[in-house]
Amino acid sequence: MKKKILLTLTGLFLVLLPFLIGNAIGKYSPYVETNSFKGFVIIWAIISIALATTAFLLLKYVAQSFESISMGGAFLFLLASPIVGIFGLVSPPDLTLNMLEHPEREHLRYLYLFFATLLFIIFILFLYHSNFLKLKNLTRWIITFALILAFAEFIWEFRHHYFYPEALKDWVNQGKNAEAFGKSYDDMNCIYIGVFGRLIQYSLIIWLSIHLYQFRQINILSPVIISILSLLGIVSATAIYITQMNLPKGFELSFLFFIPGMPFLLLYWLGIGLLTKSGKSEITA
Repeated sequence: MKKKILLTLTGLFLVLLPFLIGNAIGKYSPYVETNSFKGFVIIWAIISIALATTAFLLLKYVAQSFESISMGGAFLFLLASPIVGIFGLVSPPDLTLNMLEHPEREHLRYLYLFFATLLFIIFILFLYHSNFLKLKNLTRWIITFALILAFAEFIWEFRHHYFYPEALKDWVNQGKNAEAFGKSYDDMNCIYIGVFGRLIQYSLIIWLSIHLYQFRQINILSPVIISILSLLGIVSATAIYITQMNLPKGFELSFLFFIPGMPFLLLYWLGIGLLTKSGKSEITA
């Protein structure tokens, strides 16, 4: 009973951890002109090392196995590192001409997202290599194809936005109106690709959370919460597609589920569920 209570409290603390740390380092954000970009990266790197150490300790003292599914969960837990970095910026992307004075800020944001994608890929490769998913032939091909599409959309989207400053600079150098650049660069075709990606990504997260619960690798609360939030993401992406980004007044919060960082936050919470699950596993490698 004491262990279960301790795991529950630990899980709740870890759920809030990226927000707490991100808020704490927000005063060092490079978006504040008096702050050093290099200083922020160094602070983030130190925090990331501390998070990696935390994952190691959770494996050693909670999961008690470096070969179980919890090992894969550690890779999802490390998503806290890029999430902390993004929250620590405490500012949305600067899409004005001011971006050209500090393009490294936007580059850093999408480097964090590239890093998050890499961790997710490693987690999936771990599941496939260890055969924890226990997928039959047809299902295995379907899920593999969906994962490839999800990763491809992430990589395309992050590359597209990473080079936003360079594209804006070229646009301005051609004598074109800077205010018209955003709609040209992020046209509706780009939005549709993002919608397609979110539909696949959130659907995969729902499937993965339920699938892991079926093998008792996470407690029931994890797939319930993650599935509800993922469904909100699917609804948000669908609404954005139907309205072409012109959501009715009062529904602006839906954009929160469309931003690329949200799927990684849900995956991070799934990682916490894997690391803090108590009880005997039903999966044998």
